[in-house]
Amino acid sequence: MADLGLTCGGNLERAVQLIEAAAHLGTDAVKFQMLDAEALLGDKSVTYTYPTLTSGDRTENMHEMFTALAFSDEEWNIIKEECVSKGLELVVTCHTESTVERVEKLDLRVNKICTWSLSHYRMINQLAKNGKPLILDTGTINRNELNELESYYRNAGGGDIIILHDFHTDIAGEMNFRVIRELINSGYEVGYTPQGRKDWLDYMAIGLGAKFVEKRLTLSREIPENGHWKAHNMDEFSEWMTNLKECYEALGDGNLVPTQQDLKDAEKYYKSAWLVKDVEKGELIKDECFEFKRPGVGISSKQIIERFLGTNFKKSYIKGEMFTG
Repeated sequence: MADLGLTCGGNLERAVQLIEAAAHLGTDAVKFQMLDAEALLGDKSVTYTYPTLTSGDRTENMHEMFTALAFSDEEWNIIKEECVSKGLELVVTCHTESTVERVEKLDLRVNKICTWSLSHYRMINQLAKNGKPLILDTGTINRNELNELESYYRNAGGGDIIILHDFHTDIAGEMNFRVIRELINSGYEVGYTPQGRKDWLDYMAIGLGAKFVEKRLTLSREIPENGHWKAHNMDEFSEWMTNLKECYEALGDGNLVPTQQDLKDAEKYYKSAWLVKDVEKGELIKDECFEFKRPGVGISSKQIIERFLGTNFKKSYIKGEMFTG
């Protein structure tokens, strides 16, 4: 899933370009966010400082920043139509009660909230009324709080809970990736939402069983706006997605079986029985008659032990000859 919520910049033209880029790259879904700065911020004076790739740190008034990221209902319809035309699933994070009805008009398959809305039960209750599944980011809640939220959502009419493992730390010991497997074992559909550019963490999430991963996509990391510095440009995103899908394919089905190449190479690199002395036909076959050397096209040590020890040679051999049975 390509995260376009910040990198679109609230600009419809750029949003469409990003959707087209995501479709070209072969993603399955794109994620945006529905913002209402007036409803979200009680203190309109709060500022936010973020890094940019080419212009250093930049500080913005958060109310002005969120206002600039908002789309009109008409623009949302264009975004939805663009996604449908490109075969992309549209996911929209709902941040405020004022946007619940607007998101619902888009007729999406799932509801979505971020970490910072996990305690906003009144909004969660409103979202649940459509009976759809809810994708939520973890981050700020523990297991008991997750159970409480799920129970509340279901009792309000909501569907399944789909979890994106989420955290906001650079401390490896706090990332707790093993919870992905625990949540899967508890019956949840689980994905991962990375907060940075450490792609190897995404690959580890797939190895632990995550079924979907989102990544921030930008047209250029040099755009001096929030979110672009840690996003992936198209080339990076393409390589990341190729690696991600290969990781998923490499998981296999969990059964211990050799590859076709391993079976082929076994004929070269396994070892076969060779005589260490001359023997006569009818002589008793003993373990000390053999040494084991490559290639593996002959009779193995395992076969000697299981089938031949204690029986008699069916023909004479000279020292250094491969045993053929």
